[in-house]
Amino acid sequence: MSQEAQSFDAENLTPEQFIELVKTANDEQIVEAIHATGTERALEGIFAGMKESFRPERAGDQDAEITWVVVDDGEEHPWTLAIHGGACEARKGAAESPTGTLTTDLVTFVKMIAGQANGTQLFMSGKLKLSGDMMYAMKIESLFERPGG
Repeated sequence: MSQEAQSFDAENLTPEQFIELVKTANDEQIVEAIHATGTERALEGIFAGMKESFRPERAGDQDAEITWVVVDDGEEHPWTLAIHGGACEARKGAAESPTGTLTTDLVTFVKMIAGQANGTQLFMSGKLKLSGDMMYAMKIESLFERPGG
């Protein structure tokens, strides 16, 4: 197991440590680190971090539910970010009637959340699939503060 995989702890990793891990690791090391923790546990930590980095002043009075479908080894891991009344809630599972759905593989998702990949470019290259309100889905990144940014 690589150094990156040994040092990855989804519950205790700071946002800055997460970004550094993603910056310095190759795709295989990212997968190894997440699998060593457990995909669901790692995603739980990532979505908790997204909830914490939500900027209500950027969302205004928006009301939306965005479902992320993260695919790892052919298995889908759906998570929903619900934005209501200036607050953001992250929960496991797909929204019943999402404003938009974003689907991508595990490594692409991790790189995008860590600011190491651009959502628009990922969409244009086919690595990020969008359905539903495409205009809203493209604005999602702007509602969250990236660590160090």
